[in-house]
Amino acid sequence: MWIQGAVKLGKVAISFKVMPSDESKNIDEIRQKLVAELSGHYVLGQSSVEELAFGIKVLKIIVIVEDQGGFADRIEEQIRSLPGIGEVDVDEVSLIS
Repeated sequence: MWIQGAVKLGKVAISFKVMPSDESKNIDEIRQKLVAELSGHYVLGQSSVEELAFGIKVLKIIVIVEDQGGFADRIEEQIRSLPGIGEVDVDEVSLIS
């Protein structure tokens, strides 16, 4: 028996690790720009700046989206397109509901 109606998808939290293009970039400014860019399209979780090694800082940001394929890649490309961004890696993906 087929039941009509929308299928409700779960939500996932995608944690990204974002590194500046070089150490002279202000990671706090990058964080502000990134939050401003993503908050218009996605629900954002926690973001933090962490020391990686030898004074190199990395931004960790969580984006919450519906559990559909391809979202992580699309968000990663959106992050990568911003000025001052170097490496972008998906750190973790967790089902939250």
